[in-house]
Amino acid sequence: MATWQLGNLATWQLGNLATWHLINYQNTALNGDPDYEELARASFHYGQMLELKKLLADSDSGASMLLAVSALSFSMAAISGWKDECSSRFNILKTGLDTSLLQLRRNEKHEAGKLFRHFWFLLELFATSIGQKIDTSLYSYPTTLSPYDQALQSWDTSDQTVLQEVISQMANFHLAQTLSSEEDDVLEFDYEERMLFPYEILAFLRIREWANLKNPVTFDHPLMQHPLAQLPPALNIPNIQLFKDVIDTFNKDLFHEN
Repeated sequence: MATWQLGNLATWQLGNLATWHLINYQNTALNGDPDYEELARASFHYGQMLELKKLLADSDSGASMLLAVSALSFSMAAISGWKDECSSRFNILKTGLDTSLLQLRRNEKHEAGKLFRHFWFLLELFATSIGQKIDTSLYSYPTTLSPYDQALQSWDTSDQTVLQEVISQMANFHLAQTLSSEEDDVLEFDYEERMLFPYEILAFLRIREWANLKNPVTFDHPLMQHPLAQLPPALNIPNIQLFKDVIDTFNKDLFHEN
């Protein structure tokens, strides 16, 4: 089996492992005793999957990553309180807009970038928070970013009333994007482990926290009162050397082959 084929298999396994740990975390949170080590492991493996996907894309192996999974991977680093890791994943995704990783440059072949508004919201939010700007005119982009456009405009507000309203609008959209009566609808949060896990809102709150902005202590919207809507303290990054070694090995083998 070629290295790139092994790499694709490894990314699939990492994705399954990340989801497994995320579901384990959610089960403990729903039972009133959240195991944040499980959350940290999930975040770690989502990051490893993203990094390996990037290596495969950079080696012209045709690897790509779904926007929803990309957004989740980025959000998990933010939720875990890993600012440097969050920045690293942001850079991978920003660069990936122009590579096979995401391939969202405007073209006549697809309009993939018009889906998953929350992906663009998170990318633009973090860019703004670090003084950068993404020229979205270059890419396939949603016709409307609502309700995230208001969140981007008010991301650094100190007005708690405005903040509650923005969060409630995002929570409404999250729930509306979980279930549909139309089989062909593409929804943003229709996987079970994402339906009641407002990861994009938690990432928004963490990025505000990093900017020394005050977040609400309690929330008006019922979704944000759910056990899965709790922003944890900063977590320790798991030291799982095996997976780091796997990434290093693929890095050497892929580019040696090419």
